[in-house]
Amino acid sequence: MSDHEIPTVPVPEGVSETDLPTPGEFPTTRVHRGYATDQVDDLIEDVFEAVRTGEPAPEIAQVTFTGTLLTKGYEEGPVDAYLDQLSEAVGQEPTPEAE
Repeated sequence: MSDHEIPTVPVPEGVSETDLPTPGEFPTTRVHRGYATDQVDDLIEDVFEAVRTGEPAPEIAQVTFTGTLLTKGYEEGPVDAYLDQLSEAVGQEPTPEAE
C-alpha cells in the first residue's frame, strides 16, 4: 500500500465476517510483477477487523500496493479478483479496470 492515508467508508449494517469471501492462498511469483504480500495481507486483515468491530473499512479501490519483481509477491490477477469480491461483500464498488 502506499504511504498516504487510505480513505475509509462505513460497512453496511448487517454485514458480518461470515459474509466475507475467504482469501485462501494466493499464487506467488518471483519473475513477473506482483504485489507485496505483507501489504495485501494487511489490507485484508484491516477489512475483516473493520467488519468485526463495526468500524469503517479501508476503501479497497483506493489502495495501491508496492510492486515486486525479483522478490516474492502475490500474482496480481487472483488478488484483484478476490479484492473485487471483498469490495462487493462490504458494499463497496470494485476497483475500476485499468485503461
